Amino acid sequence: MKAYFKLFRWPNLLIIILLEYLLKTAVFEKFLLGEGIDFPISEFWFGVFVISTVFVAMAGYIVNDIADIDIDRINRPDRPLSSGKISISHAQSLQWFFEGLALILGLSVAYYVGNISLVSIHLVLIILLRSYAKKLKCKGLIGNIIVSLSTATVPAWVWIYSIFAFQKFNPSTTIDFSYINLITLFYIGFAFLFTLIREIVKDLEDLKGDKECGCMTLAVKYPLQKTKNIVIILNAIAIQGILLFQWLFYHHFLDATLKGMTLFFANFVSIVVVILLSIIPKTITANSSLDFHKIGNHLKIIMVAGILQLFFLLF
Repeated sequence: MKAYFKLFRWPNLLIIILLEYLLKTAVFEKFLLGEGIDFPISEFWFGVFVISTVFVAMAGYIVNDIADIDIDRINRPDRPLSSGKISISHAQSLQWFFEGLALILGLSVAYYVGNISLVSIHLVLIILLRSYAKKLKCKGLIGNIIVSLSTATVPAWVWIYSIFAFQKFNPSTTIDFSYINLITLFYIGFAFLFTLIREIVKDLEDLKGDKECGCMTLAVKYPLQKTKNIVIILNAIAIQGILLFQWLFYHHFLDATLKGMTLFFANFVSIVVVILLSIIPKTITANSSLDFHKIGNHLKIIMVAGILQLFFLLF
């Protein structure tokens, strides 16, 4: 059982569930409550939606491990497939099973919110994750971007399904969604940028195995210092993006739930920005796989901390 949990990357799945439910409760429900309107998707159907997105992620992790089995025998020999704890044929069966369930559940929720074409998001993401694992992972920056876009889909998914459900169940109500739109856009950017940084750092961590297997990641293609400079530049962009978002938010929504916003922004600066700043000197001096593994752990903390800040918007 432990091998299956490891194969499915259960901490990442919990992060997906947490982000989706926090966006629902702290952003959509909180805002609509102030307008005297209920959230348009019932608890049952939102749960089905979340499960469908989790199944897409699970299938993506499996197909990635199948494609990476030779590299993982060098970089991560303890993983379920590279160690032989789970067979490739069994993993492939699980991949198809979860992809099928994701599409069925996604289609059901899409029908419920009034637009069955929305299931195409599930289908496109499944295809993207397959393409990444089999072809694009070793294509340098394009592979990193595909994974980052897949992660950014999580907050976008909640927004798209919620907006379509609102239009179906409240067709005559006119509401300005700029508050929700700005927060959602920020988390789409947050998920994309931090996943991109994390993926490049992971490439640096896995440099040995990727090089031996001929996988031309960014870290293999470019000198160490140049790749580290890209990470540093992206960190600087992330800091500027967070500060810009804060300015835009306060500028446009100063009168809305001020206490919650103050806590939200104060903790973003004191936790996320501070850790980001600390990563820059660590990146400059990093030279070994262990060094980059530690930086990767710091980035995981940032991503979790950034998501947890949504709790403050409930105040």
